[in-house]
Amino acid sequence: MKKTILITGASRGIGAAIARRLAVFDGSPSRLILNCNTDTEGLATVIDEINRAVPDCQIVPMICDLSDAEARSAAFARAVEASGGHTPHILINNAGIADIGLLQDLAPDRLMAILSTNLAAALDLSRLCIPGMVRRIHDLEAPQSTAAQPTCAILNISSVWGQVGASCEVAYSAAKGGLNAMTRALAKELAPSSIPVNAIACGLIDTQMNRLLSSEELQDVIDQIPAGRMATADEVAELAALILSAPAYLTGQVIGFDGGWI
Repeated sequence: MKKTILITGASRGIGAAIARRLAVFDGSPSRLILNCNTDTEGLATVIDEINRAVPDCQIVPMICDLSDAEARSAAFARAVEASGGHTPHILINNAGIADIGLLQDLAPDRLMAILSTNLAAALDLSRLCIPGMVRRIHDLEAPQSTAAQPTCAILNISSVWGQVGASCEVAYSAAKGGLNAMTRALAKELAPSSIPVNAIACGLIDTQMNRLLSSEELQDVIDQIPAGRMATADEVAELAALILSAPAYLTGQVIGFDGGWI
């Protein structure tokens, strides 16, 4: 069965890697709704790569600033309409932004952008997706066995800082901590409908976000990681695919992916 999968922050890094990995899912080409804000060139590159590798994968861009509630709601509606009215089977809340510095020096508008992009957008997009997911399971599609791969799911891409906090990344840590709490709470709401909600708490991943650090700063962190290296975005994507393929009984989990660091 073709799955409709919405991935936020899909123009690069983890989001792009997940999009490439899930272009074929459960044995069939997917229908991908891929979000980005300003990096439309990057998103176009990802779409071109997927189209060449999986010609039968249908891709709908969803261009919007996820920190803007009205913009994301309107963009979501347009994306669903453009994909033939197909609401997502799977929502992957990946988009995130961060700043490094003291909280007292963080501008109020940047503080709100961090909280909105990392947390409020995930909550709101989940709210928008859930009715369609529930209808799929209870009205439109055959009931699944208790051990089957779930028909619908929500996966949040979080951070180890949401678990333990990071000095000089207080707003980002708070947002990711909220995302982890959302994961556990929403999982309890949706478990009766066999819709799992899980999160991956990423450690140091080789993405553009972590290139804000100098080579010396990166090496200092790597020296603390028992695995002795950063993870790749493709490794996160592979874990995402494994979680989404697991039985629906796997829910409410924040799964650390940090090389033994935390």
